[in-house]
Amino acid sequence: MRIEATGVVPAAPEAVFRFLSSLGNHWALADRWIEVVELNDGSGRVRMHGPLGMRRTARTIVVDAEPNHVMHGTAELSGGTLARIGWELHEDAGGTAVRLSAEIERAALPDRLLLALGGRRWMQGRFDRILQTLARQFS
Repeated sequence: MRIEATGVVPAAPEAVFRFLSSLGNHWALADRWIEVVELNDGSGRVRMHGPLGMRRTARTIVVDAEPNHVMHGTAELSGGTLARIGWELHEDAGGTAVRLSAEIERAALPDRLLLALGGRRWMQGRFDRILQTLARQFS
């Protein structure tokens, strides 16, 4: 399963990449839905809050990055669900075209049920809002 959002940020790819290079900024983009539990250089643990009081803890790791173009990482939830996360940046006439994606590689049964019962649509909306918040950082 893949969840993806795209948008344009009114800044150069170098500026957007520099902002995203600080892992703490990722969580600031997600506002009240993400609570940082622990943050290290390139990794962390976050508590994700969802609808109906749902809470999940994820261990995140930046796996690789190509400056000013792409950043990949993983998010592994307690229970075994694993997602690959990607940020892709491309020059655009309006600044930088940004694609945020999550590829669910492995989902525990409770997470498969949540995704099927509206969680995928909810996550899609969150990704769209994250890109809108990112664009506002440079407005």
